[in-house]
Parts: sequence; structure tokens; C-alpha cells
Amino acid sequence: MDRNWIDNLPKVDLHCHLDGSIPLATLEAIAEKDSLVFDANKAVAPDKCTDLADYLTCFDAILPLLQTAENLELGTYALVESLAAEQVQYAEIRFAPLLHRHQGLTIAQVILAVCQGISRARQEFDIQVNLIISGMRHHSEEQNLSLVQEAIQQSFPYLVAFDAAGDEASYDNQVVANYIKAAKEAGFAISLHSGECGCAHNVYEAMQLGASRIGHGVAIADNPKILNHVVQEGIVLELCPISNLQTNAIPSWSTYPLQFFLDQGVKCTINTDNRTVSQTTLTREFLTLSKQCGLTRKQVEKLSYIAIEASFADEVTKSHLRDRLDSYLRNE
Repeated sequence: MDRNWIDNLPKVDLHCHLDGSIPLATLEAIAEKDSLVFDANKAVAPDKCTDLADYLTCFDAILPLLQTAENLELGTYALVESLAAEQVQYAEIRFAPLLHRHQGLTIAQVILAVCQGISRARQEFDIQVNLIISGMRHHSEEQNLSLVQEAIQQSFPYLVAFDAAGDEASYDNQVVANYIKAAKEAGFAISLHSGECGCAHNVYEAMQLGASRIGHGVAIADNPKILNHVVQEGIVLELCPISNLQTNAIPSWSTYPLQFFLDQGVKCTINTDNRTVSQTTLTREFLTLSKQCGLTRKQVEKLSYIAIEASFADEVTKSHLRDRLDSYLRNE
């Protein structure tokens, strides 16, 4: 596949974690500014981790830097700038506000700082960005419900959806069920991490909770019944291939189920998950899939349109994104 074509393709990233995607240079600058210890090597995952829990230890190096409103805004701005530099036209950035309160910030202060970073970047760069709030599976139901309550009271800009993230193997969807139901009832869309750790049933439960998109979802490859439910209901998978290999969600590229999913009619999107922790970009994801899984240019085009339609953007934004993609493909 032509790298130049991929480089310039108008892209959409629907599954991008804020803390795992802030550029290393920005994290190092924040650490220097605040006289904090930061080991960049510990913030980058190896090519193969033991499992998801092992992969998540990289965030222990990053989160201490993101405990003030100033640093959250700086980090968010830098992430959006890097997205725009990669020709990402639209992104949905997700993050867990409760992980950024260790120095006394309120939930509202945390979310507003991220919104301010988005707002400043959107004014300077050719990109549209929305926000997804993630509750953490290891947090209490009361803590996660407080996120929804705050969102209802504050009406934060850019906030379009809720998610649950964290160690799925240790905490299944039942521990976040009431939190997700509350977000759904409040009118927010749901994109729920599920099926990343080998349990296809978690995907089915996520669908029952109202998720229209599934973060990862690769476990359904081994469960024809649930895969069929996903196809019949038009549920969209947010695949993050390089991350999936690192966390051992999929053991090797030879077994990565992208082509199988496409053949079965599963709606898929390609995303980065954690750009810094996984040292990836959408360009790298597409080129790797081309080499390892035989992804074709026509399939990239199809996946790009699916991402636009599956986004939680408003219809005006979706129309604009389709027009940009149409124009690019016509002229190539």
C-alpha cells in the first residue's frame, strides 16, 4: 500500500485515550516544568505484554504528570495537534476523570481543563474533536455514577458519550452496568470496552446495556452466535490492532481477525488506542494491516466511511467528513 496515500488520507480515530496518547515530548516538558520524575521508557509498552493488566502499568508513569488543570489542558492540546498533523479530520478522545483528581481537582475542573485544551486546539488546527468519558472498572459504582451526575449538571462542551475501561478480565460489565445505564438514560451514546480479554460474552452484555460501539471486541471471532448478534444489530467494533497484539488480546498477526470480520459483515473501524504507549498512529495501523493482514486500499476506503458513520458527531460534521473523504478519493 502506498504510504503517501495513507499519509494524506483524511482519517477518523474513534478510540484514542488521552493519557496514553499525549506525545512524549509534551510529557517530558511537563515533568521538567513541574520538577517531576518521568521515565519515558516506562511509558512505552513492549511489543508483547503478558496481558492487558501488564500493558496498563505504563500509565503509572504518565498519570502523575496529569493532575493539574494546566497540565491536562497542555496535554490535550498537544494530542489534538499531533492528530491534526497526521491528517486526522475527526477524533473522539476518551479519558477517565477520576484518575486525575489526586491533587484535589474536582470532576468538573478535570473535564473543563480537557475541554479547554480541545477548544484551543480546534481553533488552530483543521480537526473536529469530541470527548468520551470513561469510568474505570475498579472504581466504585458511586464514583462512576458521579461522572454521569456531573455531566448532567454541567453540560460540558464536546462531551458525546460514556465508556467503561480498565482490567476487563478482573471486572466484568456487571460492575459498571448501573453506571452505563445511567449514562444511556441521560441521553449519551455508549462505547464500551468489551471482548478485549477473551470473553465474547462481555460483548453481548455490552450490547444489552445499550452500547452501539464496542471497544476492541476481538473475542467475538471465536463465538459465532455473538458475532451474528453483532452483525444483525449493526454494532461497530473499534479495533486497535497494534494494541491488541501488545496486550495479547490476539496472540499473533496470523490470527488477527480483521479479514474474517469483514468477510462476515462485521462493521469495523481502525483506531490507535494509545498513541504514545503503543508508539502508533493511524498511518502505522493501516500500513501494518496491509502488510500483515492483506488490507487493501478499497478496504481502507470502506473502513474510513464506516468510521464516519459510526462516529458520535452530529450530522453536519459527518456530512463535512464524507465530503472531505469523497474529494480526496476522487482526486487520487
